[in-house]
Amino acid sequence: MPTTPRESISRLPSYTMAPMSVPGVNRIIQLGQNELGIAPSPAAVEVVKRLAGELPRYPDMEHSSLRRAIADVHGLNVENIACGAGSMELMGLLATIYCEKGVEVIVSQFGYKFFQIQCAVAGADMIIVPEPDMCADIDAIAAAVTDATRLVFVVNPNNPTGTTLARVSLRRLRDAIPDNILIILDGAYAEFADPGNYDNGFDLVDAGANIVVLRTFSKAYGLAGLRVGWLYGPADVIQAIANVRAPNSVTTQGLAAAEAAVRDQSYLSKVVDEIIELRENSRATLQSIGLQVYPSGGNFLLVRFTSTEQANTICEKLLQVGIIVRPMDSYGLSDCLRITIGSRDEMSVLQSSMKDFL
Repeated sequence: MPTTPRESISRLPSYTMAPMSVPGVNRIIQLGQNELGIAPSPAAVEVVKRLAGELPRYPDMEHSSLRRAIADVHGLNVENIACGAGSMELMGLLATIYCEKGVEVIVSQFGYKFFQIQCAVAGADMIIVPEPDMCADIDAIAAAVTDATRLVFVVNPNNPTGTTLARVSLRRLRDAIPDNILIILDGAYAEFADPGNYDNGFDLVDAGANIVVLRTFSKAYGLAGLRVGWLYGPADVIQAIANVRAPNSVTTQGLAAAEAAVRDQSYLSKVVDEIIELRENSRATLQSIGLQVYPSGGNFLLVRFTSTEQANTICEKLLQVGIIVRPMDSYGLSDCLRITIGSRDEMSVLQSSMKDFL
């Protein structure tokens, strides 16, 4: 007889990922996971190769060298940095620390689903605020706050919509939320945002605001397979994370590769420039064949079709030729597909295929 799980766990939907393969298709173009379509920094690749001899040893549990590199590159206080096995582990830790039965967590309608699942696992009630314009509504988020609210979670740039909050909007959000409520700002796609109107939130942390900024090495740095993320936050948050996290969740190879990658900012700049160029070229091409394509601050595009049926048909046709994109049914956007920006050759194949199918 099986052991019965907690009721809150039984009700949870599974967190789905894009398929990794297509039966009968040799060449797979993976445009469903928002992975980097360009090779990561050669310095990061080289350091992973060199560290094969370290496999029997546990990694540095303090993540000291990587935290120092992040602090040096971004001009941050090293004591306010915590690292984890991807930002997903850090989200889970924040949910563990702050969520329990009777607590409310405010999220935006099209915000990242994984964080919502982690908070629900911990027993919190999710308050989902509508996005009438496909972007987080600051006034509506502030109006949703109650005495039970403990966390507010905002993704900027947002996944899957690609929308970015203006610099003034983040400041307005912080001013509108009581100081005892922690704002979690997920900046997984920050490197791809327009720097002229993007607020990374670091200054708010330095000014003493009750805000945590999440970042990752899985997107712009191309290290998704090594699972390294980090956050910047107040001292009390950093201490709470240190109290509950697994001591060796980030591997030696992951720590070293992330350090090499973050110090190789010239390579990162080239990668980001190329992805943005491919993103805007793809957007223009898809719009030219009659599709609605939303502006994006990430390494992906949200494409709206004339109907759910058309979106499903195109998704299936793409699969048949080995191109994997992401349906958006779980977000209530069943007439949309999210398309990751891959390599130049992959995007050429995608564009050509879309023209043929439409």
